[in-house]
Amino acid sequence: MKRRDFIKASVLAASVAQASRIDGITQTIFDNKKVFGANRFGLFWANTNSAQLVSVSDFEGDKFPNTMNYSLPDSIQNENRVLYPMVRKSYLKAGKPSKSELRGKDEFVRVSWDTALDLAAKALKENFDKYGAESIYGECYWWGGSGKVSWGRTVAHRMLKVLGGYVEESGDYSTGAGLVIMPHVLGSSAVYDTPTKWKAIVKNAKNVVFWGTDPIVTNQISSIPPTHDCYIGMQDLKKAGTKTFSVNVMTNDTARYYGSETILVRPNTDTAMIIGMCHHLFTSGLYDAEFIKKYTVGFNKFKAYFMGETDDKIVKDAAWASKICGVPAETIAKFAETIAKEPTTVLIGRALQRADHGEQPFWALVVLNAMLGHIGKEGLGFEFSLGYNSSGGTDKIAPVLKGISTRISEKYENVGGAPWKTTKNITIPSSRSIEALEHPGKEIDYDGTKIKLPHMRVAYMASGSIFTRHQDVNNIVKQWRKFDTVITAEPYWTSTAKFSDIVLPVAIEVERNDINQTGSTGEYIVAYKPVITPMGESRSDYWICQQICKRWGREEVFTEGKDELGWMREFYADAQEQAKNLSVSMPSFEEFYENGFVRFEKDNTETELYTRLAAFRENPNKNRLGTPSGKIEIYSPTIAKFGYSDCPAHPTWLEPKEWLGDAKKTAKYPLHIVSPHSRYRLHSQLNNSIIRNFAEVSGREPILVNPADAKERGLATGDIVRVFNDRGEILAGVLVTDIVPPRVAAICEGAWYDPQNWGEKSLCQHGCVNVLTFDKGTSSLAQSNSAHTALAQIEKFKGEIRPLTAFSKPKILQSL
Repeated sequence: MKRRDFIKASVLAASVAQASRIDGITQTIFDNKKVFGANRFGLFWANTNSAQLVSVSDFEGDKFPNTMNYSLPDSIQNENRVLYPMVRKSYLKAGKPSKSELRGKDEFVRVSWDTALDLAAKALKENFDKYGAESIYGECYWWGGSGKVSWGRTVAHRMLKVLGGYVEESGDYSTGAGLVIMPHVLGSSAVYDTPTKWKAIVKNAKNVVFWGTDPIVTNQISSIPPTHDCYIGMQDLKKAGTKTFSVNVMTNDTARYYGSETILVRPNTDTAMIIGMCHHLFTSGLYDAEFIKKYTVGFNKFKAYFMGETDDKIVKDAAWASKICGVPAETIAKFAETIAKEPTTVLIGRALQRADHGEQPFWALVVLNAMLGHIGKEGLGFEFSLGYNSSGGTDKIAPVLKGISTRISEKYENVGGAPWKTTKNITIPSSRSIEALEHPGKEIDYDGTKIKLPHMRVAYMASGSIFTRHQDVNNIVKQWRKFDTVITAEPYWTSTAKFSDIVLPVAIEVERNDINQTGSTGEYIVAYKPVITPMGESRSDYWICQQICKRWGREEVFTEGKDELGWMREFYADAQEQAKNLSVSMPSFEEFYENGFVRFEKDNTETELYTRLAAFRENPNKNRLGTPSGKIEIYSPTIAKFGYSDCPAHPTWLEPKEWLGDAKKTAKYPLHIVSPHSRYRLHSQLNNSIIRNFAEVSGREPILVNPADAKERGLATGDIVRVFNDRGEILAGVLVTDIVPPRVAAICEGAWYDPQNWGEKSLCQHGCVNVLTFDKGTSSLAQSNSAHTALAQIEKFKGEIRPLTAFSKPKILQSL
């Protein structure tokens, strides 16, 4: 049996077995249907029977369907679903904030929607009226849903804007450091700019370098429905016989697929290696002096640094770099020469900047590419986006679908005093929310400014689980008690839901109406339809936010008189108008909704060889970058004025807080823990589904351990180990493999948090890696997360192996 068919069969068996155990299912046997569907994993056909989604079939327009959607029946009819509105017992009994220290310990009580919504609306309104926008934490993360109408993040932000304002985060956990440093270097965010096309790379590159990225894995999922066009280009790259390199802390799936020459770098030391390469290119006369002179500023200051002409007097050559990064000096030099002499494209991974001083490797790689001189040549240079969101395929000639906005229409400016007009959101740097809880009022540096951390009192959580996403989970547990009220809109009993006061059950994509467009080519506009009746009393995020606004007397401000189908019609009609100007035909909305999708078939030949910075290379005066100089800033006078010791004015090697080069720290914690993406989920999504069984080792999140490290500790594949440091401890299942080098261990991010004692610092039984990471800003510039900077020790676990509770419901009472 093929693996994909096995997963299908397993999912079907599991869904049938669960049917008798879950509330909310109506049994019939005659209504077999096949309905189009879409979500963050791709496009599919949903097969229903007995009012249930029983299996998923591949959609012909998805170029490379991944296996994740085969778990959809189990995800829908999952015992972990939140089926009804719930309120924590102590909170409900008091009718207001009460005993926050019991979050995670208290039972929940099933209540009516009216009761739950009344309490939520009251907590939000009273705190905003008394304390202002800084009292409402409403970041609501990116990944927990999708859609142009009822995506939890957007509608929550719109609802909180109707309230008047809230605390949001600038940037994100994925690229927070890159988003701040790149505007100083390239004049734009860069990490989310339109990427170079795969077709251009395959045509022109003799070498492709995968630096800190694993696109074979990370392109499976997307924030909008992917059609996985990128894999066509990736296959063509292999067929072309292009030489590939993988610079990474481990030998990942992409390196194995291409048979890449793998250069293993000590974690968090890429910057040193890059600087050593720059030194070698300069002293060997292999760098492109003409490109540096014409397209960059500040090279001489950087040169003085790597030549040892600055205060430290250290020559930063390949030998110097080797001592730091662990790569032989000869390898560093040869690698630099190869990519300088031949047309090269460097694909840069986001993991590099999720580390202490994470701004530096991104900046250094831009400078290295400037010295190589390939930037802007067709298909060459560097790229930040091709490892993600199925990017780089050939664009279609298609309209761009609009979506619901957080902007409030001017026609409602006289409703309720229109607080959204006079109040501004409070913005804090990406991932600084727990620091704000711990130190409200604290002033921190951020990108040349000072930011006062807000005093947050109420949290509205949607589209994400902070206990898997954020660092130093045990500190989150401690600081979480400082919220007066936590409201979570969520389909599942995640750890965040369990640590909440009010839990509102959310319908997922196949249970509600919405509209979306596939990325990144724009080939399809797709309709989300209620394939099945929402489980229990689940409702869409849109409906939930609408009802809260209704309790403030501002329902129409939120809805503008439209329900979800009304917004869908409006966005579709706008796309139809665009299509007319493109000479593209579209069916009526009714036909589109019935069919489930409209396809745009014609390729945009004008962009099929698009290359980042090609226009800048052609005419740097006419096509200036957004930097003060209009050029690539190797040295930034702006950053120099900030005076940050942890982010100098040019790429610099700065020792991380924890790394394998620190003999004192490694004496206690000798292994560096890295946390790549899993092939079997989207961050933490699907970890509660049957697909988990294809990934875990001995029922725990796997930890990849090198044979030498395993032998030293008496470990074998299948053992359950305790992984620990001063911040916490977790259990994991050992997989002994040489794809990780000695002294490096890998645990994929996203495993659900499962403390032995809920609400306390205790052993995570399942393997949530963020129990081990520390919550420190990358630097005073970006203040983003440092998830990949963590040392730990491992040992065979000798305690009691207890049943997991991560995927179980909390204790629920039917009444007080």
